Amino acid sequence: MNPKERMDSVTRDMDHPRGGIEERIELDIRRHRKGWGRFVLSDAEGKPVRNARLKFKQTKHEFLFGSNLFKLRDFPAKEQNDAYEALFKKVFNIATVPFYWDTLEPQPGKFRYSRNVPPIARRPPTDLAVDWCLENGIRPKGHWLFCDNFVPAWLPKNSKELMILLEKRIEQLAERYGGKVTLWDAVNEAFSYPRWFHKTIPWSVVPQDYVYQVFKLAEKYFPNYTELCYNDGNHIAFQPFHYDNSPMYLLCRSLLDRGARLGGIGIQFHMYGKLEDMGVGKGGHFYFDPVHQFNVLDQYARLGIPIHITEISLPTYPELPRKAAEEFQAKLLWHFFRIWFSQEKMESIVWWNLCDKTAYGSESDYDAGLVGKDMEEKPAYRMLDRLVNHEWHTECTVATDENGVADWNGFYGDYDLEITAGRTKLKRKTSLSKHSYNEERISL
Repeated sequence: MNPKERMDSVTRDMDHPRGGIEERIELDIRRHRKGWGRFVLSDAEGKPVRNARLKFKQTKHEFLFGSNLFKLRDFPAKEQNDAYEALFKKVFNIATVPFYWDTLEPQPGKFRYSRNVPPIARRPPTDLAVDWCLENGIRPKGHWLFCDNFVPAWLPKNSKELMILLEKRIEQLAERYGGKVTLWDAVNEAFSYPRWFHKTIPWSVVPQDYVYQVFKLAEKYFPNYTELCYNDGNHIAFQPFHYDNSPMYLLCRSLLDRGARLGGIGIQFHMYGKLEDMGVGKGGHFYFDPVHQFNVLDQYARLGIPIHITEISLPTYPELPRKAAEEFQAKLLWHFFRIWFSQEKMESIVWWNLCDKTAYGSESDYDAGLVGKDMEEKPAYRMLDRLVNHEWHTECTVATDENGVADWNGFYGDYDLEITAGRTKLKRKTSLSKHSYNEERISL
């Protein structure tokens, strides 16, 4: 196949979806991501203010778009770090902060919380990362409380002692960050690693029921409003998929049935591999079938808790000419983000590495960043900016009726509002939320 034929084979089902798919996407974006608000204006005597103009301009989404923040202040030059932060803030309102145990506590009791600790690549000090998020209106997400990989080599090779230290870790993280970080991957990738993979800690040391135990420990120490998620790979959520009998679904169902405070499901989406293995008739093609995407997401939605797409890597596939590969990456982003954004239970979509050449190990070879290694915007970044800040964005003007009532419709989020009534002008902040009644009364 030539490059165009390869790309067309991968996206055939997206470019020519079965009947009803495109209509569902458009309808569900309107139904689940937009809503109606009402303002009621009156004067000092309580009489309706008629023909007042209300001008709305959206400043932030309620829905969460993000990336990991692993490269915060990690580049050698200030100009690179400044560019990274500016690119991040332009399109994202959530950031995944690394709390990997092996690099957060490389020696027993020696923590890398504070800003002045020795640097480790892709692991900014957690105080720095969390505070940067809060200072810039970005929600920090903790990744993770426990994963049976990426753990310190000094951990004891005894289950009881391991769980004592894990409880201490969770207690300390809750004490330090419980009021700042309200979304966590409590457990990461319980299905993803085979027994032979574990080099730091023998599999036999990890309790068989550790997923449930970690959730119960997190419940014990974190505030009730903290959303605790289970996160795992796309090869777990999408590939061995058998509706009610899917492994990850059964685990989450079991956690809920046993009373664990499972607050969300995290599904990764790393599309590493050869493009030729993802075309029509190939083993990886089901990822690119919108019907399969909706079947999987709708199944997890039946659990009644939020869904998060947590780690997206759509490569700049090296077997394509560079320009074509970058444009293809942007096309894939457009297809997938529209599907995910439309699903009712979806609450966040998180790209994994913002920049090329900053991924883990050999994953950097795929250039799955939204911007190049020199911080230049790729077509995928511009596509995301178009969706988040333009297509899924509301600016509108409405007028009050004879009862002083003005109804308006927009994407859920924060807004600047300017009210003009005769010679009176008023500027204020307002919001439109999926979780609120969205009616305000103002006396001018």
